[in-house]
Amino acid sequence: MAANQPARESGEALAGRIGDSGPPRADIPETPEIEGQLKVESVDLQTAKNRPAHRTDKYEYAGLVVRRGQAFEVEINLTKQYDAAAGHRVFIEMWWGDIPMSSHDSHIVIPVHPIGGSSDDVDEWRAKVIGAEGTKMTVKISIPSDCLVGRYNMAVRTNVGGALAFRIKLEAGIYVLFNPWCQADEVFLHKEELRQEYVLNDMGMYFYGTDHYTGSSPWYFGQFESGILECVVRLLEDSKKQPATYSNAIEVSRQLSALVNAQDEGGILVGNWSGKYEDGTEPTAWSGSASIFEEYTRTGLPVKYGQCWVFGGLLTTALRAIGIPARTITNFSSAHDTDANCLIDYHYDADGKSLGTADSVWNFHVWNDAWMARRDLPKGYGGWQAVDSTPQEQSDYVYRTGPASLTAVKSGQVFFSYDTKFVFAEVNACKVKWLISKDYSEPPKIIDIETDAVGTRILTKAVGKMEREDITRQYKPEEGSIFEYLSLFTADKYANTLKKLISEAGQDTSLEIGLPEDVLIGKDFVVQAKLKKTCPVEELRSVTLVITCNTMYYTGVKANPVFESADSVDIKDAEAVREWKVKASNYLPKLVDQANLHFDITIFVSETNQVVTKGADFRLVKPDLEVEVPKTVTAGTEFTASVKFTNPLSTVLSGCFFHTEGPAVVLHKKEAFRDIAGNETVNYQVTVVARKTPGSKEILVSFSSLDLIGVSGKAAVNII
Repeated sequence: MAANQPARESGEALAGRIGDSGPPRADIPETPEIEGQLKVESVDLQTAKNRPAHRTDKYEYAGLVVRRGQAFEVEINLTKQYDAAAGHRVFIEMWWGDIPMSSHDSHIVIPVHPIGGSSDDVDEWRAKVIGAEGTKMTVKISIPSDCLVGRYNMAVRTNVGGALAFRIKLEAGIYVLFNPWCQADEVFLHKEELRQEYVLNDMGMYFYGTDHYTGSSPWYFGQFESGILECVVRLLEDSKKQPATYSNAIEVSRQLSALVNAQDEGGILVGNWSGKYEDGTEPTAWSGSASIFEEYTRTGLPVKYGQCWVFGGLLTTALRAIGIPARTITNFSSAHDTDANCLIDYHYDADGKSLGTADSVWNFHVWNDAWMARRDLPKGYGGWQAVDSTPQEQSDYVYRTGPASLTAVKSGQVFFSYDTKFVFAEVNACKVKWLISKDYSEPPKIIDIETDAVGTRILTKAVGKMEREDITRQYKPEEGSIFEYLSLFTADKYANTLKKLISEAGQDTSLEIGLPEDVLIGKDFVVQAKLKKTCPVEELRSVTLVITCNTMYYTGVKANPVFESADSVDIKDAEAVREWKVKASNYLPKLVDQANLHFDITIFVSETNQVVTKGADFRLVKPDLEVEVPKTVTAGTEFTASVKFTNPLSTVLSGCFFHTEGPAVVLHKKEAFRDIAGNETVNYQVTVVARKTPGSKEILVSFSSLDLIGVSGKAAVNII
């Protein structure tokens, strides 16, 4: 085990600690009973009243969950009537963590003031009697807006005239969260519709594919499900940071960015981009966070496996669970700049074949935005901050990214913390293509510079509806605008290795790649090279054209070659077209997870020695599952979902299984299914238990096999 990785508990031990969600009650008194004491008979945390007031009533934790910067009420039942004039004193004691200390604000002793004894308008720990009847007293406890978040223990102490002490401790913990409804809290969000979406909504969606071939899938965050809040808090506690870390949304979001992945810090999910998932669950089979949290808390071991959209869904769940507004975003043509020069360099040999690169451009990359003030930065850099839990690069020796201010990214202020330069490159790097001569004494030749090929579109779920929202302009200025120039000019000053590059002029022949709109996986299709010249029509352009087709991982890494070809084309008129048929029999055995193909076409113009190279990503479409459910079901009862699936391939699918989860059902199900013949239509039925929460809820179903993965469908059911 690495030195900086905390030891993990056994699954049974971890599940036992996280699963303790019974109603709070008082322990046996910690002090011996002495005659004349003011004793506490019971403490009622008034969860039925406090939880709706704090917008925490959706949490399945049975105890008290509150938000800082807001007061809550408790009812204390004494053995005799409280009488301040007779020297009766009551104290509320709160403590956080394993070693609570007053100097770290993790051990707080709050004297209870009698009625009229203190102001209600305070932003500090304060307790005041607001009602008394016989031996019962109602106490209002104010929580400061900057207190530590997480799990607190609580005790009530009494004495009479400074003596005859009595103390009881509540058995269950109280969870204190960030508060987007409180203006003094750094995560304050100004509109109710935004708080409903980015804090309280447990359903979302993510986008995938390419800028031109975009798909979407629903994702169930499930941040209120039993065990998730407890798991997130325990992960934070186990990271053993300084207590002040846990009062700061910047530090908490940065820490969760590291704790979601299992690369270090003993996190939740193992990343795997190899295409081999036999000892776990393939990333495309997940359709929600709750099932991953459930497996992690049950086993105490990192869950296998995830890729960026799974990490993004988990981090949104963790952030919303702890009270930080969050959204999952997708950046198309997302750069992974390994050498921090804000350039993505591609190299081609003298025959036009790609030589690869250490940098890469992912077809898409999913990460997160978290909402918070940035009091560590100049005014104006608060709001959405990019955070990413996919383990790409280390930040301060840990695999994490952010929070990076979107305002800083957009304006090119890449020197601001945290990881702003890396995020800037993801959305605004330049692609530079180099031709390597056969004579290695000659320097590489720049054949193309693309300034608009990275961060082509950035999407997130729209507020209040299952639709896409384009947030590209929140990350970067419009391409070609003066604001983009200023942003790049600013970034250039702080990217010390950024090269000053000029491509060769005098190019009169252009190349475009033509691809069909939608092709179902298993079908043949045609790709075109469209050649145009701007020289006089009577001038001939003799072109040598080289095309390569490879299957690709969505991370921009080549998987397997499909075909390559070299042809000669004469452009006699203004333009010419060359076509190739891409056969399913050639690409199917070579496909990997996302069914992506990548085409590289390079032309050499003999009359001008011009070299042009273009690349294009193409995503094959997978069929949807047809899911049918009853229109209405009773909460807590079983119902059956029918799923229809047609194999789009002419070959047999083996190793088949269906995975079911979502806000409509209690627990997730993963069930094996028989082999499915080529082009066969099958029906699968799954019996699940409806959740007890009423309303229209979705059930999500995914299908996977050895040769076809990432097929999904959904349906809505009304729970009454």
